[in-house]
Amino acid sequence: MEDVWENIDKKYDIIEKKGSGATSIVYLVKDSTTKKIYAAKILKKQSICFNDEIKILNALKEAQNPYILNLINNGTGNVVLKDKEFKEKQYIILEYASKGSLFNYIQQFKQGLKKEYAKVIFAKILRGVLCCHDKGISHKDLKLNNILLDENFNPKIADFGFATFNSKKLGDRRGTPGYAAPEIYSNKLYDGLKADIFSLGVILFKLYTRKSPLEVPLKIDKFYKYIINKNYPKYWEIVTDSLEGHEKLKDLKDFENFKDLFNKMISDSPENRPTIIEILESEWMKEFRVLNEDQLKKLEEEIIQEFLRVEPKVIEVLKLKAKSKPIESLEFDKGIGDINKEYFDLSLKPKYGKTGLGINFIKIEGDLSPANFMNNLANKIDQELKNKCKIKESNKALKFNIKFEVELEDEEDDEEIDVNILKKDCIIQCKLYQSLKGGHILKFSKKDGYLEDYYKNLKIIISLVKEIL
Repeated sequence: MEDVWENIDKKYDIIEKKGSGATSIVYLVKDSTTKKIYAAKILKKQSICFNDEIKILNALKEAQNPYILNLINNGTGNVVLKDKEFKEKQYIILEYASKGSLFNYIQQFKQGLKKEYAKVIFAKILRGVLCCHDKGISHKDLKLNNILLDENFNPKIADFGFATFNSKKLGDRRGTPGYAAPEIYSNKLYDGLKADIFSLGVILFKLYTRKSPLEVPLKIDKFYKYIINKNYPKYWEIVTDSLEGHEKLKDLKDFENFKDLFNKMISDSPENRPTIIEILESEWMKEFRVLNEDQLKKLEEEIIQEFLRVEPKVIEVLKLKAKSKPIESLEFDKGIGDINKEYFDLSLKPKYGKTGLGINFIKIEGDLSPANFMNNLANKIDQELKNKCKIKESNKALKFNIKFEVELEDEEDDEEIDVNILKKDCIIQCKLYQSLKGGHILKFSKKDGYLEDYYKNLKIIISLVKEIL
């Protein structure tokens, strides 16, 4: 049975649990004196990152930026647990963003936000990040899930667990795949402020289209490889095909300005990325800059109505997630480098022989029926690779092994995904976990065979995963 904490330091009454991570638990609390509602983050075990987060939040507290989830209080005190007291629990009290994450709402807009709405919300996010950058703070984990919404659907940047000062020469490998800049994957020092700009570029793309602009910013990525090669026309040719019928394509001038800004923000050369001020002064943001107070207020009211329109669906999805049976949990609270050198970097040079690392992850965000997903994936692999592999079901519905048995000739062109690259006796285990930070983690591990064959076969399986998603 899960422990129930009743109050923090006799100052804050705990209302309900909101979430849990590897080192902390988040609760909704009420100030016992003022009766105001806040969010409380209670440390479960000692963490240097937690102390750093407090320092960052205290540095930002004085600014009281309206687009940052601001610190209310922090300290160390007794936490009452069923009439017992546990001393020396570290905690931070934060503003409460009652509408939850921006990610949950964007998922409900099939074509992303109207361009006017995207510009208003993105400008507010930029102003929050600008406050951080002005103080030499890089967030290092900017993503839609870490942007919360207040009662009026204003964005508030949250979760400064990875944030740091002295951002010009960083060496740690933290961030979220799909949002993290290419330099995060390297072994070189990098500028945290420039890495934030890349993440903001991904956020911008998702606000504008609802889609992801890339999977991993490396040469192996079918999208980002064109950015690395400066072949922007080819990149946008592919992207535009995926946006067929999209309303925003009708406003060609705005779309061209959007593309120009986005190209700069996700450049693989950090020095070529614009600053926050330059983004705010870009041609794409001009429509926002010329708004007078009444026009801005009107747009903000429209945004509130649009978000209220989809809110019932957001609540329904969240309720379904809460009711679903818990899956085996994975503490996905580490940096990219801590989990896997370059996430699922298929360009890694494998060690030959039956030894060596063979573990890769894909993070799946959004609504997902775990058992159905795994069944669909197993069926998809069976259909596509019939007579070339066997799938061994386990007694757990969220795990299965794939055994490749047929030896075929090699294909020289490694760029193309082709069943002819399959090798003999390679066994890959596929297992689904529920992430403690939201979403799911699909884990692949080599159980037998050569590492080279593992990566080649994994490339095929990942392509099938993408088809399902």
